[in-house]
Amino acid sequence: MSLCSGIEAASVAFGPLGWKAVSFAEIDLFASAVLAHRYPHVPNLGDITRFREWPEELFAATDIVVGGPPCQAFSVAGARAGLNDERGNLTLTYAELIDHADDVRASRGLPPVLALYENVPGILSDKTNAFGCLLAALAGEDEPIVVKKWPRAE
Repeated sequence: MSLCSGIEAASVAFGPLGWKAVSFAEIDLFASAVLAHRYPHVPNLGDITRFREWPEELFAATDIVVGGPPCQAFSVAGARAGLNDERGNLTLTYAELIDHADDVRASRGLPPVLALYENVPGILSDKTNAFGCLLAALAGEDEPIVVKKWPRAE
């Protein structure tokens, strides 16, 4: 399952290793048109905030969830609003989706999904601690994990 798929780098990168996407989740019209053209048999589920409406069979068929939030919320080239940006807040939706997928899979006797989170330059230095919140949510915590920078060796 590819989230915030864009024009689908995951399938291009991992295809030679046997990766086959069971679904995409993309709302951008141009990127969605590219996905429909290149992968006509893979459904694009659209908005990831609506994941609870997606078929449970899809989550049961998903071994790996790959993706990350749109980079504009974190990029050092952007406004860096982090979790205060609607797009950056999808970081927390990503964690909720992983939990949901694991619950569906556990109910069917399947192992948890593997989560491959796409790194966005700037997310580790985000003032809203989005990456710490993601780690905390994936670990089942209610409070964010504080991500500290390692001191540079002089």
